[in-house]
Amino acid sequence: MSIDKSKILEAAQQFTVRGQIQKAIEEWKKLLTDTPNDANVFNTIGDLCLKYQTTEQGKEEAISNYIRAAGIFESSGFALKAIAVFKKILKIVPSRKDIFIRLGDLNYERGLIGNAREDYLAAAKLYSQEGQIREALDVYRKIADLDPANLNVRLKIADIFLKEDLKSEAIEEYNKVASVHIESGRRDEAESLYKLILRVCPDDVAATIKVGKLRLEDGYFEEAIAYIKKALDHAPDSGEALLLLINSYDKAGMYNDAEALINTCINDHPNQPDQPNQIGQPDKIVFREMLASILLKKGEVQRAADEYLSLTRECINRTNIEKAYVYAEKTIDIAPELIPAHEILFDLSVSMGKKDAVEDKGLFLAKYYYDMGDTSRAGDYYKKILIQNPYSFEAKEGLAKTAPATEPEYQPSEIVSAYVDISGQLASADAYMKYGLVEKAVAELQSALSSDPDNKIAHSRLKDAYKTTGDLEKAIEECLILVKIYEEESEGDRIAELIQEASAINPNDRRILAYKNRLMHHPQAHVDIGELFEEAGFYAQQGMFVEAVAVYEKILLISPDNHEAQERLSDLKGARPDTAFPEVEVIRHDDVPSSSFFDLGEVLKDAVIEEPVTTFAREEEPVIKSFDDLFQEFQDGIRSQLSTEDYETHYNLGIAYKEMGLHQEAIEEFRLCIPGENRFIDASFMISLCLRELGEYTEAADVLKQATASAQYDVRSHHCG
Repeated sequence: MSIDKSKILEAAQQFTVRGQIQKAIEEWKKLLTDTPNDANVFNTIGDLCLKYQTTEQGKEEAISNYIRAAGIFESSGFALKAIAVFKKILKIVPSRKDIFIRLGDLNYERGLIGNAREDYLAAAKLYSQEGQIREALDVYRKIADLDPANLNVRLKIADIFLKEDLKSEAIEEYNKVASVHIESGRRDEAESLYKLILRVCPDDVAATIKVGKLRLEDGYFEEAIAYIKKALDHAPDSGEALLLLINSYDKAGMYNDAEALINTCINDHPNQPDQPNQIGQPDKIVFREMLASILLKKGEVQRAADEYLSLTRECINRTNIEKAYVYAEKTIDIAPELIPAHEILFDLSVSMGKKDAVEDKGLFLAKYYYDMGDTSRAGDYYKKILIQNPYSFEAKEGLAKTAPATEPEYQPSEIVSAYVDISGQLASADAYMKYGLVEKAVAELQSALSSDPDNKIAHSRLKDAYKTTGDLEKAIEECLILVKIYEEESEGDRIAELIQEASAINPNDRRILAYKNRLMHHPQAHVDIGELFEEAGFYAQQGMFVEAVAVYEKILLISPDNHEAQERLSDLKGARPDTAFPEVEVIRHDDVPSSSFFDLGEVLKDAVIEEPVTTFAREEEPVIKSFDDLFQEFQDGIRSQLSTEDYETHYNLGIAYKEMGLHQEAIEEFRLCIPGENRFIDASFMISLCLRELGEYTEAADVLKQATASAQYDVRSHHCG
């Protein structure tokens, strides 16, 4: 049995006015019977618990409801509202490390890197105060991931991990820094770090291989081989190490050693096609390709050609046609007389549609067999060429030589094109339209559709051309054709757009009315319209008018006679976001006392970006830094990075804070929008609103005066009227 929402809300309001808060809360909870995942209800209950129940239990109940609300907002895609609710929780309990981390994650996902760093820093500070070093370092790693270029910070994290005897975590961080050095071409710095890892953990296979690879690339073959053999001592089945050792033997000219190792890999570790084996080695075909290359370098041309030909057949069996083609070409390059390779390459060219190669290889084989006296096989190749190219003079002439005197000249059968290219006709139609030759454009598009009847681009342009000429009946017909095409592709959004377009041409067309009726009874029409109204209302409150209009139009598509949606849509299209002060309930909480451990906000104000480290060469024992040093490193970059943030995202976050009564936090976000041209006036206006709610009337007026005196205001006023 469904509940009467309006009566419950009225009862809750009366209980609140009388001061009977617990009864009001019970009324709000009744709403959860029908909508158990209504974040706004949980948020309201949290406000009531906090505002009117000053006991510890009241705070706990408020936090519990806020957490539920934030979780629902987050999972429903309203990340900014979730951020605002989490901020409310931190005003009650500023020591909730888990909330700071969730805030950081949400800010990071929204692209608010500076905000994310502040939240992570707060959590790390709390962990370190409580002696939870491992947890603090895990948060520091999150912060370091926000700024991958700050290598010094990541090195300090690694040093502290090492100090805490967390070797694997330290090695992971050293590896990340080394990878950045490699990508930036700082090979010496990277090698020094890998050697540092080996000082910490001499058996680290990955670091050993990396050093070996760097030594090999620098031409120190003996050192490279020594490092890689050491890695294989600890991991004898490492595919990476085996390939690197073969490559080292190859570059060092040790071909016999390379061949022996390759044969060992092929014979001792067989595996399935196209799959690495269970010990992580590459597919056997990789080793066979290396073997063919080594044999060629040894001067054993015939063995190399046989290996490449064998690889060609293996790839054909695996249906890897492109790779088979490459191997067949290599076979012919080193053994041009190997006719089986030419035959395979011809067949592959036919299957891949390489017409030039078909003719070239086919003529070669036809001439070969003709010279060998096998005119029948020569004739077969000439015929195959003519199927691909009926106008080949050489093939026709050759076929005439091979055909018996009584046999008529071969005429290729009907050539069927599997693909019709109408791009040229579309381009011509565009040119005609551009110069006002609409009738010629229509003729060109009709011709294109005779070749490709289901081409959506051609139908769409023909529709527009008919609308231009005033032939609206044919324009509607093109809309209906496109609807049928998109129905087969299940493109619901495009179908709805086309029905709207056709309806605008002739709203009384019976075919369009039938389609609209079908759309209303489509499962998409069973969307909860109430939820759509709430979504549109939320967008409108945040000043996101384009999004709100889109939702109301969606409602009208489902329910064309919905007067409420029509009225709100009309109001929105004529709305000006800066015409009135919206009334928002103020929920004030006591200021959070500053921590005696570390004044993070003060430190972050004067931050500068630290340049990425450019030189690093060390094999000495790492220098251990304190947590205070680490905080000093992490302070760098916050304000400068904020200058590159997405102003629109900060503006929307400010709106969410304001709706939750977090006016000071909202002001901070709106101030970040001031440098942006598109949001300067809006942000200034919202700052003034928040200051007014905080009772700062003089400052609110000053902000408005400064905004209206600005050049941006003059430009906007000029455009608006």
